[in-house]
Amino acid sequence: MNILVTGAGALLGQGILRCIRFSDNKYRIITADPNPLSSGNWLGDKAYEIPMANDHAYVPAIAKIILEEKIDIVLVGTDVELPKFAQYKTELESSFPVTIIVASARVIGIANDKWLTAEFLRANNFPYPLSALTTDKRSVEKLRQQNGLPLIAKPVDGARSVGFEIINTDERISQLTSYSNNLVIQEYLNDNEGEYTSGCIVYNGKCKAIVTLKRDLRDGNTYRTYRDADTAKYDNTIVEVAEKLGVEGPCNFQFRIKDGKPIIFEINSRFSGTTPIRCFYGFNEVEAFIEYVVNKKEIVPPVLKEGIVMRAYSDIMVSNEELEEFKDRGSLDKPHSQQYPFRP
Repeated sequence: MNILVTGAGALLGQGILRCIRFSDNKYRIITADPNPLSSGNWLGDKAYEIPMANDHAYVPAIAKIILEEKIDIVLVGTDVELPKFAQYKTELESSFPVTIIVASARVIGIANDKWLTAEFLRANNFPYPLSALTTDKRSVEKLRQQNGLPLIAKPVDGARSVGFEIINTDERISQLTSYSNNLVIQEYLNDNEGEYTSGCIVYNGKCKAIVTLKRDLRDGNTYRTYRDADTAKYDNTIVEVAEKLGVEGPCNFQFRIKDGKPIIFEINSRFSGTTPIRCFYGFNEVEAFIEYVVNKKEIVPPVLKEGIVMRAYSDIMVSNEELEEFKDRGSLDKPHSQQYPFRP
């Protein structure tokens, strides 16, 4: 089986690659990334340099790889590529015997927008973070009166806490509502009961597996996770949200607890940065979905371990000669890298 992983240098792309390597099944991995220096180029069986997702040459480049490498399944490794693959999914799948793992444009649109996420939850009677766009001063004032301070502000399309701000004064609220911007103001959800991340696998409208972890963040990314007997107590609500949203494939939900209920503040309609961590707890969601899509192997709820997963960095080295060859050719067969494990 030939698998194409795009965005191979991103945290998500690398996580997908790790999950594929965890599998006992023998897959041939093709990687694609715009940057020859991306580490993911050296973690597969063949690497391609491709244009950026907003380049008109991007889709033709992907189509060429699918054709030449006889790709069976495409796994998307960056957020910026999701809308492009959603747009061209039907065209690519009708032109080649390939399956593109990507959510619908509607689901991606809701998940990629913090305001639309909150509105979807509110409209469907799920717990939701009280929210107002900075362009709607009346709603911001109502939120201020209803919730008090602190509040938070963040870009509607933000990720990894970029642009996140805690608002402690009315003066700052006035400043943020005084000019045109893409910020949403929301209630501050404390983490007294922790922050959670849930990974779901959904197909035919039903959630087939879910793994929820409590997590600690550093620089906006998960670096430590916990699972115990209580971690799964919010799973039923998350499953209901995933099915109502219309997810098909992998989806990630991040939430905190308010009044005993999970308040989802971010949805990622894809695999997530915590996808490889779930392998340690007993569920390789990438492998499970590949085997379902290609070999029709049913996904069953996993038997999970309890414990703590702590992330650690690892390094790889590539030779100047191989790097220059990759830059010159735009592709590299059997890329070689040197890696040192923490334990021999």
